Amino acid sequence: MTDQAKKQSEQVSGVSNLGFDLLTLLHNKLEGIAALEAYKADAQGNQNVSSLLDQLQQTAVQDVQQIKPLLIQELGQ
Repeated sequence: MTDQAKKQSEQVSGVSNLGFDLLTLLHNKLEGIAALEAYKADAQGNQNVSSLLDQLQQTAVQDVQQIKPLLIQELGQ
């Protein structure tokens, strides 16, 4: 997307490009957390994989906690 198209999109939607980026990032992290839940069910009985999936999910949850206030701040502008 060109700079002009981004600015036009921002004017029409009222959401900055950065706000959209943060929203998309949050959405992707939340989808990842949900997918990890399914993967954890598949990994029952394999402690190594289960442990890895738990770690990945904890990291994703921490990422969400960092993204949320930045998104709120950006959308409030």
